[in-house]
Amino acid sequence: MSLKINLNTAALTAHRVLSGTDQSLSKTIERLSSGFRINSASDDPAGLVISEKLRAQVSGLEQAIRNASDAVNMVKTAEAALNEVSRLLRSMRDLAVHAANAGANDQASVQADQAQIANAIASLNKIAAETMFGQKKLLDGSAGIKANVIGDKVISADFSHLSQVSDGAQVTVQVTSAATKAVLYSQDFGSEDATIGKAGTFYINGVAISYSTNDTVAALRTAINAVSSETGVVAVQTTAGIIDFMTRNYGHEASIAITNGGDILDGVISAAAIGQDAAARVRIGGVDVSDALWTSGNGLILKDSLGNQIVLTEAGGTATGNLGAQFQLDVGTLVFQVGAYAGQTRELNIPSVYAQDLGTDAVAGENVSTINLLTAEGAQNAILILDAAIRQISSVRAALGATQKNVFESGINSLTIAKENIAASESTIRDADMASEVMELTKAQILEQAGVAMLAQANMTPQTLLKLLQ
Repeated sequence: MSLKINLNTAALTAHRVLSGTDQSLSKTIERLSSGFRINSASDDPAGLVISEKLRAQVSGLEQAIRNASDAVNMVKTAEAALNEVSRLLRSMRDLAVHAANAGANDQASVQADQAQIANAIASLNKIAAETMFGQKKLLDGSAGIKANVIGDKVISADFSHLSQVSDGAQVTVQVTSAATKAVLYSQDFGSEDATIGKAGTFYINGVAISYSTNDTVAALRTAINAVSSETGVVAVQTTAGIIDFMTRNYGHEASIAITNGGDILDGVISAAAIGQDAAARVRIGGVDVSDALWTSGNGLILKDSLGNQIVLTEAGGTATGNLGAQFQLDVGTLVFQVGAYAGQTRELNIPSVYAQDLGTDAVAGENVSTINLLTAEGAQNAILILDAAIRQISSVRAALGATQKNVFESGINSLTIAKENIAASESTIRDADMASEVMELTKAQILEQAGVAMLAQANMTPQTLLKLLQ
């Protein structure tokens, strides 16, 4: 046995082990007090990198959920205002139907109806101007894509179903199929003053028109035009002595059916005709806006499969050809960040509900703001315009409702589930296993006590050298 003073190997060993135990005890206490397995990069460098990414994603998902909730509230605000717009349009339609009852109305009644129409229009414009979410206006067209007319072959357009289109983009229109009216022709009576020569009754779209032996071609034409608001058909002259039966409107919904017309149609008892819709190619910067051809419309109205719409003028839609640039887009599309990463956005367009922007596709050149109930024709047109406006608002409300339910609320549900699962993954990497750490604490405490005792014993060993000096 060798006894040394300058080097106490046992004490050094006990001290080294005790230092390690103390370090382990400190780390265990740190984990137990913080609840985290990783408190610094040195604890687990790779785990820290992964957990920081997951932690950022969880935080981003929480904010995305709040963003989607804000979007839901914004959509509810807009939809509630549109509900009132729908109510106003329905009440205006009732007034139009009342005013169209010309046989029973006096002038004072019609003027009262027109005054109420004017008040309703003012209310519509007030809703359009003042519906806001925070400082953002929702229904004045600034929260969507506004099509500013720059050509002379279109009336209006609704591009609210477009996405990822740049501000200031120009829209070109090339008509590939012209819109037509339904047309039928009478027999040739020779001249306008020629008489029918027979008495009878024939029917245009179910409306009876009677004639006598002495009625002239001109008189019969007048009789047909007198009921054109009921039949949708007018009688025009292109050749003297021949009556051209022509629908007032263009497209597949414009039809003529003449029955019991043997005296009028040169022996043909019944005949029918139907109009044709315009079709066109709509492009931005040489690229199709959506469909290769817009063929889903009616008459002079172009529509694509997404629901975008262009209303052509009569000159623009009744001949084929490239009309050139007709619109310039003012893009105010609402963009919502509904994910934790860049690019995870959704877009929403809300068109203008000003009176002049509603019902533009019903009667050429007219809209809700131009409704005039003071004439019989104006009252009939008002019904058509308001029907179109009601459909338009209903379509906008349906789009908002679908976005709220299928995009934002559904997104909130999926984001919430994703946040839970990703948070669980981050917890697995970063959080401390408390039971395991308590076990390690107990172990470290026992080892520390044993180490202190052994270090004391090792330090006592050199004391035995004193006995050699006695």
